[in-house]
Amino acid sequence: MEMKMFSILILVSLLLSSCEVQAVRRCPDCGRFPVPFPLSSSGDCGHPSYKVRCSAGTLWFDALNGSSYMITSINPSSQRLVIRPPGFFPNSCIAADFRSNGIQLDNNLPFNITSSNTVVIMNCSESVPQILLALNCSESSVCHDYINGNKLAKAACGHTSICCSLKTGGSVTAYRIRVRADRCSAYQSFSPVELEWTLPQEPLCRTQVNCQDLAHSECLPDPSSGEQKRCFCHSGYQWDPVNGVCQGKKCQHGRACNMLKNRLQFIGVTIPVGGILLGIITMVLVYRKRSANRRQLAKVTLGTFRERVLSVSNGGRTAKIFSGKEILRATNNFSDDNLLGCGGFGEVFKGIIDDGTASAIKRAKPGNTKGNDQILNEVQILCQVNHKNLVRLLGCCLELKQPLLIYEYIPNGTLFDHLHSVDPGKRVQLNWHCRLVIAYQTADGLAYLHFSATPPIYHRDIKSSNILLDRKLDAKVSDFGLSRLAVTESSHITCVQGTLGYLDPEYCINFRLTDKSDVYSFGVVLLELLTSKKAIDFNREDDDVNLVVLVRRMLNEKRLLEAVDPVLKDGASNLELETMEMLGSLAAACLDMKRECRPSMKEVAEKIEHIINLLAGHVSQT
Repeated sequence: MEMKMFSILILVSLLLSSCEVQAVRRCPDCGRFPVPFPLSSSGDCGHPSYKVRCSAGTLWFDALNGSSYMITSINPSSQRLVIRPPGFFPNSCIAADFRSNGIQLDNNLPFNITSSNTVVIMNCSESVPQILLALNCSESSVCHDYINGNKLAKAACGHTSICCSLKTGGSVTAYRIRVRADRCSAYQSFSPVELEWTLPQEPLCRTQVNCQDLAHSECLPDPSSGEQKRCFCHSGYQWDPVNGVCQGKKCQHGRACNMLKNRLQFIGVTIPVGGILLGIITMVLVYRKRSANRRQLAKVTLGTFRERVLSVSNGGRTAKIFSGKEILRATNNFSDDNLLGCGGFGEVFKGIIDDGTASAIKRAKPGNTKGNDQILNEVQILCQVNHKNLVRLLGCCLELKQPLLIYEYIPNGTLFDHLHSVDPGKRVQLNWHCRLVIAYQTADGLAYLHFSATPPIYHRDIKSSNILLDRKLDAKVSDFGLSRLAVTESSHITCVQGTLGYLDPEYCINFRLTDKSDVYSFGVVLLELLTSKKAIDFNREDDDVNLVVLVRRMLNEKRLLEAVDPVLKDGASNLELETMEMLGSLAAACLDMKRECRPSMKEVAEKIEHIINLLAGHVSQT
């Protein structure tokens, strides 16, 4: 044992000669449970946005509405933790956290539910299979096997006739697993529920004193957030968000540091030496690991990235690499006044680049590896396309902390704004012909992705907020962050991603991505154009929350025109009313539950063009 400890000390000395690090103060263990950075169990350790609670030697994760869940494991290298579902109220098929409506995460905090959970939803009302299309409530659903194979679940919920299963993750269930009386009252997971956290930025500071726990750092203004300051690493060091350290760039012993840390942490070696030696070992135990964002960027080298962007030529204008200084000038240092909008990926700013061109600049949220992945994916997609109804990539910037994409600026906002915004300043009254043209242009752009791109491209997130309108109200399809090339290895997706209300139900069930998934989503957009109603609106009656369900019922009852926007029907000719019904029938075909029965996007574009020509022919004759 003494020889083993001596060998470890020798290794410590060798590593320290070239790998000097010091962590932001990690929180003390909770009982026997370690609390790795950035998790914070008190106000003076860890990162304040990553709060957990230590009570009587047990770690708890506090969610909204007063609910708490026991943490059963933490993996700092993958930024994941596992919580235990609460079970059932005694002698009932009701979740123990029913009063808090199930697991409800604060979407302002850096935690979300991963895509690795298969959740069983029980004690459901009969309307759930029709309203919540993302659920699998069929007889083949794994929920039946779960109930029959789990004594506790069978005793509590074996009598319920409807149960469903759900694969969590993506934008649909990123922050909640919901239960309520009028839908489903209980849930369980095949395994404890897994959460993940985004990597933290450098610590906030007011003065240099606040940076004393982070060696090799200095309290400086944060150029991306105006008045805030952060402990930025000195030249020659870089921020390691996994361990909360300023890591020396020349350190070549990251793997050895990892091996040593794992050896000490998991074999239970204790070295009874003085405080200095303990301090040395503490520093060595902080292993070097780059953030997921930097790992991803490493896969696409700067040279390759430059070649890819420089090879893009859209409409005779070559995409370029922009300097950080030019982008800061263009956005007035990312001023809030220039902020166009925010999404799951991050933020979009308006900017005027040096040649006078108005542009939209997309920036991932700091530490948001998903946003960075989507930006890199979008470059890969947009480098291959050139169509008048797809938003045009101008270039990128790699010099600032987060990679940036620079697009042409589309001045008239989104189709969603003009159909649904309550702010009159954001709306233009779209007449029936204008709506048909927008539908055709969008369909034509998507048909190009499906049939003219090589390999074909599936957008995967078609919705009215991703359709931009220019000064002439011509449509431009945007936001390719979730898009996928239609190659064999990516035709099956490990988790469902998209937007509630637009998701293809077959895609939700079998995770197989095809062009018909885009067709389904576009069918929802057609219903929005026809009715001016939102795809999902919880202000409507419970049975009408989902627009597809609402319109499908009215179609079956031969009452489609009752759902059409009254503004369109007012003063409409008989031919215009007929074409509204034709578009409604086309939307219904796009929304067929069986994807093989849906038309292709090329066929959809042709049918919309036919409707436009019918109206144009009538006008020319009159």
